[in-house]
Amino acid sequence: MTFSMVAVDRDKGETGFAVSSCSYDAGPVGRAEAGVGSIVSQAKSNMVFQDLFFEKLGEGFSLDQILGHFKEIDEDMGHRQVGMITLDGEAVSFTGEKCFMWAGHRVRKDCACQGNILVGPEVVEGMTEAFTATEGSLYDRLYAALKAGDDAGGDARGKQSARLAVVKEGGGWGGTDVVVDISVENHVEPVKELGRILQAGKDTLRCWSLVGELDRASGRDKSVALRNLEEFLESRADRAYIDAWMDLGMAQLELGLRRRPWRRSGSTWR
Repeated sequence: MTFSMVAVDRDKGETGFAVSSCSYDAGPVGRAEAGVGSIVSQAKSNMVFQDLFFEKLGEGFSLDQILGHFKEIDEDMGHRQVGMITLDGEAVSFTGEKCFMWAGHRVRKDCACQGNILVGPEVVEGMTEAFTATEGSLYDRLYAALKAGDDAGGDARGKQSARLAVVKEGGGWGGTDVVVDISVENHVEPVKELGRILQAGKDTLRCWSLVGELDRASGRDKSVALRNLEEFLESRADRAYIDAWMDLGMAQLELGLRRRPWRRSGSTWR
């Protein structure tokens, strides 16, 4: 009753996973470690696999050897589903013969996709195709895959939770490893809500990038940077951007510019 993907961007040194399910709090089935790789353990999850995965990688095991070790120590592997990937792009997926139908997996370049109790194979096929066809950041590609699986029908039992996480050594806020980690719980459209939150984060980063460009600019470049920030903020009057509006006003004051007074119309500023 879950569909997921583990993936890497070898050029950027990023790894992560995306997952959605009819179950509450499906996010913990996945784990990613910066500079190493990612794993999901689902269907009848064995969460011990997560620690073992990273432990065995540290000992120099290949993914096939790790999967073989799982089979040796777990007499219930027929009910398990596992996807694993390393930062160099090595990927493996496994579906036990006792997983409830439809259950299966697909492995493609830089990703492994798996799902159980799905509406059909079109879910994992659509996910791998979307990941391969999408350009941009790893989280954009993972979200495209998750959305494709959801659009194809996803979990046959319905929808409730979703999570997307990407890590990179020193690639997160303030030098942390977490590039993005978004979870949605108890939602009628968890994948779409995850996408909305992801877009809000991207917009916020873009906003502060423009503010930074304005702060650093001088001379004619200052006017260009100011205009770029103005254009970005023009359709964004909610409180999330109030500090950016203040920076914009201060820059206008500094340059001696006059703008027509903004007037309130309905619920927005005009």
